[in-house]
Amino acid sequence: FILGLNAENCKHLPPQQLILIGGYSFGAEEFFENEAKMALRLANFISAFLQIADPKEVFSGKRVTDKPLTEDQMIAETLSLVMGNSRIWSAGTYWERNKFTNRTFFAPFAYKTQLNTRKFFVEDLARLNKSDELYINEEWYQFLKQRWSSNFDSLEKYYMKIKIRFNETGETMKKYEHYPNFYRAATLKHGYWGNPYYDCYGKVPMWKVPYAAPFFGWDSLKARLEFKGVVAVTMDLTKLDINQCPDQAYVPNAFKGTNKCDKKSSYCVPILGRGYETGGYKCECKQGYEYPFEDQITYFDGQLVEGEFLNLVDNNKTRFHTYQCRVAGSSINTVNYITLSIMLLITLIPFIRR
Repeated sequence: FILGLNAENCKHLPPQQLILIGGYSFGAEEFFENEAKMALRLANFISAFLQIADPKEVFSGKRVTDKPLTEDQMIAETLSLVMGNSRIWSAGTYWERNKFTNRTFFAPFAYKTQLNTRKFFVEDLARLNKSDELYINEEWYQFLKQRWSSNFDSLEKYYMKIKIRFNETGETMKKYEHYPNFYRAATLKHGYWGNPYYDCYGKVPMWKVPYAAPFFGWDSLKARLEFKGVVAVTMDLTKLDINQCPDQAYVPNAFKGTNKCDKKSSYCVPILGRGYETGGYKCECKQGYEYPFEDQITYFDGQLVEGEFLNLVDNNKTRFHTYQCRVAGSSINTVNYITLSIMLLITLIPFIRR
């Protein structure tokens, strides 16, 4: 079902069937950690800028204040996520209502339609005509907005050591005493990993794994922090490795224990890099058992075992029963018994002749 879905037949399915619930993205937090950190980096940059830079601040001398973030800057930062990591297929910076300068809604969205390309696309998702399709109604956005609506104590505190130019020529640097000398921002665990879904009506129809990280800034009175928006990225689900080996009962893995290794004589070991397909494991022999064939390897490959199991299910010719480890030293013991019998006969022949 997962690998057979495409942009055409997905339109015949109800929306609830396009979402995988129940551990189908197990391991995504570790596999796509670098991609999530890129979204977190941009979110923390926005948090730092909103909490440090004040366009209304007045300085002595000729120094001018930092200007607010512009639309072009946000579009460029969002596009850099897609350009900087080939695993990221789309990225967006979604601002809360009336939190971006001179905009009610603002959501620069960058994406690509094919892998390893120099052709990227940028869209503002706030320009959608239908209000029910607005990004503020998405599950991940609502979750983070409600989570960070009031309590910000668990946010990470980052201290700063800001230096500015001593004079106009910039020959030396001097320390800039900014109070407070820290800002609060999210960590990786403060983000939201969504359920895998098929983006049937989106810009890139494919199975995606989403991650969203929040960013924060001061309210209008600069008295407390408030939720400002979300940076979200999506990755290709089919690049994720499936783990079919057994695990603890509480582990949320939809594929755990589905390997076809012989439970009596072998055990399962995951093989990474085979993507979202069955057979990403090998069957190693247990202690007391050995590999029965004269090969360069000493295990049964999971893809071969899965293929022969399908032949068994389809009632075709199969070698599935041969993918079992044998008792260690069984063939050697048989040879030893024959050798002992021959030696015993040779020893007894002179006595029989007498």
